[in-house]
Amino acid sequence: MTDFPLLRTYERWVKRNSVWFIPALEYSKSLSMCYAPYSLNYYDNEEWYVGFEAVTDVISLYHDSILGKKSPSELKCGPETTLIKLLKRSLSVVEKSQLFVEIITSRRTKDKWAFIVIIEAVKVVLRLQLLYNNGGRPLNPYSPKEIKEMNDRSKCFEIARQNFPELQGDEETGEFSDLILMYAKHGRGVDPHGNFRPRKCVVREPANSAEIAAEILHIVRPLIYASLRFRGEKNDFTPWIASLVTDLTSIMLRKIASKIARKKGKSYNVGTSSRVLMLLMYLFRAPFYQKYSRDKLKDLVRIVKRIPLLGSALIGPILEISLELVERRYFTTSAS
Repeated sequence: MTDFPLLRTYERWVKRNSVWFIPALEYSKSLSMCYAPYSLNYYDNEEWYVGFEAVTDVISLYHDSILGKKSPSELKCGPETTLIKLLKRSLSVVEKSQLFVEIITSRRTKDKWAFIVIIEAVKVVLRLQLLYNNGGRPLNPYSPKEIKEMNDRSKCFEIARQNFPELQGDEETGEFSDLILMYAKHGRGVDPHGNFRPRKCVVREPANSAEIAAEILHIVRPLIYASLRFRGEKNDFTPWIASLVTDLTSIMLRKIASKIARKKGKSYNVGTSSRVLMLLMYLFRAPFYQKYSRDKLKDLVRIVKRIPLLGSALIGPILEISLELVERRYFTTSAS
């Protein structure tokens, strides 16, 4: 809990009203995202719409921190010290606000790519530090099962406080902090009358050199593309090709790492399916999109808009606006 009285009061209020306040905030964001594309003055006020979404995303991260919840997009990065938690939060804030920064800089400056390079460089530094802390293993997001278990842990803290109202302070510094920690660390169930369970010891295999190299290439790939776009010509294919080669090399090295692990009789989750799927983003990335994809996709949109009602009134306009945003925004298709 923070040392600032005003924020401390707000955090207590969020904990008491999280049942309705958190869903209401998410609903307002969803409403803005659905309404914005149909607004006649969307492009004139684009920075306000995207800014609102960025602010609500950052506030949601703060609320997750208050409630002790894990976000589905949060990365597994080894032992979480105070510094590592700060780095993870900083990375999340940058990711949630990067599109807003891009739109602001594109309106205020002649060349937005200098700012994009800075953002990508900051993310590379943060991710490499997290990669080092994780022993070179991939920075994959938590699975739904892992998120549920960790969120149950936070509920255990609340159950301990409810069962013992005389507990004062938080779980780390309060007079009865040992009792609260015992509830959570020994896996006390969400049910207050559940049985204690022994803690699970997770044995993590050391990463091999191919795995580490694959993850480093995956991390630096967006910076390579953005840097070459910043220094090159608008229609130069060099950034696109260099980025694609980097991604393909990373995927190949991950498969090699998987073979090495299997030869040693160790299990290794390759996890390349999502990254292979993300290669589809190259169809929407400049300059390939402008030269090859754009006209074909616009022809497809025109066909969809001929479908009565659903196509002409809903799907068609959304696809049309999406294609225009893809052309104007880097972070929409950057996969970074």
